[in-house]
Amino acid sequence: MKFSDVRQSEEFSSFMREINWKAEKISGSYVYLKKFFPLGFFAKCPRPVNPVNIGSLRNLIERKKIFRFKISPFLTQNQKEYTVIKKSYLTAGFQIDKDPFNPTTTIQIDLKGDEKEIFRSFSEAKRRGIRRAIKHNVTVDLSDDLEAFIKIRKHQYRPMGFLIAGEMKKLWKNFFPKKADLLLAKSKSGKFIAGIMLLYQGKTAYYWFASATNEGKKLFAPTLLVWKAVKTAKKRGCDNLDFEGIYDERFPKASAAWRGFTKFKEGFSDKKIIFMENLYLKTSPLNPALRQAGNPMD
Repeated sequence: MKFSDVRQSEEFSSFMREINWKAEKISGSYVYLKKFFPLGFFAKCPRPVNPVNIGSLRNLIERKKIFRFKISPFLTQNQKEYTVIKKSYLTAGFQIDKDPFNPTTTIQIDLKGDEKEIFRSFSEAKRRGIRRAIKHNVTVDLSDDLEAFIKIRKHQYRPMGFLIAGEMKKLWKNFFPKKADLLLAKSKSGKFIAGIMLLYQGKTAYYWFASATNEGKKLFAPTLLVWKAVKTAKKRGCDNLDFEGIYDERFPKASAAWRGFTKFKEGFSDKKIIFMENLYLKTSPLNPALRQAGNPMD
């Protein structure tokens, strides 16, 4: 059985339906569709389990009147199929998306060693930060208090924070408790100052949402939270903790805002994963290259 990304899970497809996307499957993977009148459907296929069958894609495009189709292939640069499959998508009329909808580069923490080994693999600054947070009496606990986390995130993203709550609640509803954990950090006074929401799929834990108050940052709460996330994910039987995206030099403009937290994440691991670029296809009128293309694995 092939490993699948969290975006291809039943839980995620249910979440997408709740936020008003339609979900269909082609080549064994979910495609999410949203209608934009009068253009038709916009569609995206995040990290498909298998290369998408061009014939199936052609049928879906015609049946649903899709005007644009985006895909983020679940292939890394070190996989032997990378060059062949990328060429097949480009031959079918796809173009490289300069504004990726899924992270194209990420960092993972290898969780297969013991906790002491993992801790020693962190940079000196991160180890020091963890110790400082503990010295400042910052505590981290598993929690189901989603409202406390939403409050932290709303404050961080004000004045647009009011847009956050709805999707977070629906995501939590579909993943918790079997496939999600919430870690919240408190100050010595008992005030919530930072949090992480972890999602799980297979043997991977995903660092999905993370937020901290200014006080939390000063007390190194985000650093301690990552260390606690490592321990929590190991107890779940995970082999990797995926940081869900870092700065990608292939897309300097699109990922410019990620430079700061990329530096933060790099202090925990040097295991960088570089995915194939996100691709898009303009399908109105239907691209003639798509009609003539073979399947990616042919």
